[in-house]
Amino acid sequence: MEINCVKEDLSAGVTAVERIVLTRSTLPIIGNVLFEAMKDGLRLSANNLEMGLEVTIPAKVKQEGSILIPAKTLGGIVSKLPSESISIKASEKGVVRIAYKQSNVNINGLPSEEFPVLPKIKEAKTITIETRTFVDMVKQTVFSVSQSEDKYVLNGVLFETGKSSQEKDDSNIRLVATDGYRLAKMGEKIGGNPEKNSVIVPAKALIEVSRILQGKERGELKISISNEQIAFKFKDVYMISRLIQGQFPDYKQVIPKSSEVKIEADTGLFLDAAERTAVIASGSSNIVKINTKDGKLHILANTPDVGSADEVVESQIKGEGKAPIAFNVRLLTDVLKVIDTDKISLEFSGPVNPGIIRPVNGADYLYIIMPIRTADTTA
Repeated sequence: MEINCVKEDLSAGVTAVERIVLTRSTLPIIGNVLFEAMKDGLRLSANNLEMGLEVTIPAKVKQEGSILIPAKTLGGIVSKLPSESISIKASEKGVVRIAYKQSNVNINGLPSEEFPVLPKIKEAKTITIETRTFVDMVKQTVFSVSQSEDKYVLNGVLFETGKSSQEKDDSNIRLVATDGYRLAKMGEKIGGNPEKNSVIVPAKALIEVSRILQGKERGELKISISNEQIAFKFKDVYMISRLIQGQFPDYKQVIPKSSEVKIEADTGLFLDAAERTAVIASGSSNIVKINTKDGKLHILANTPDVGSADEVVESQIKGEGKAPIAFNVRLLTDVLKVIDTDKISLEFSGPVNPGIIRPVNGADYLYIIMPIRTADTTA
């Protein structure tokens, strides 16, 4: 195997596949990156048996062939290479020579035959979605997944296709994520009339695909879904992941049917105010209170040993809250950072019922946040 490529292409490819490699495994072979020199370029592959990724980068191939290179060593070297033309050549003895300018590095490689091949999905349901739409959907939902391994099914994102059963919802593709304290749902309408389907996709798979697509030009992402796997294909990128098996909570049951108070505010001003109160609230379990007394929106925080805050945010308020409603401020700021409309609405009905945050005149998106019971948040 012998190829020439530019450092920037090589670095982008190695960085993408390196994130898939497991640092600790009982199967050492998957700690490597597979290099395959082919007629159309250099293909880099990683496979941790739960998720696999192939990325093809531009390269001048002088001799076709394949070899495994330890991911940790490879990543460390490539990240430090100069912005020059890079030559990579594997000898018959398995030594990989990476040369640049007048310098070179030799890495001991391994035969590629034992590397687990990435499977191709058969008998799959396929949809096509614009890459920017997909990236936005992931961005606005995946942050709400559970980080607890005890709730394995909540470590993934519900991926629904087909007509929605909810009124006033004309989406035909939806992503839903929840950790039990908040829930994010994003819907879009795409072409092709996808048939009804519902699977749970590991959050890590969605994050990695989205991260790769952010650096690509716009185009169409092909998604193939079987009973056990999901695959994503975009030009020179192919990723496959196992699905999470289990029953995702019925999110439709937790969406409030109505609200007593509706607040519309500037997204940026609301975020800035929430982040300032978060400094004070950090000493009291991150609790802030929302009060609409006298037609004004107040974000309040109080930590006896630290101090207090009362942020007044310009807003339009419909309805009157009977008592303050308390939230974990981190759950508020998380969603305000991903909503890309100028204004948001916050709706709630009393201090013990869930609140809803939506973009004003924006996408089909909603965020449900559970309140925190405190001594003075009583109906």
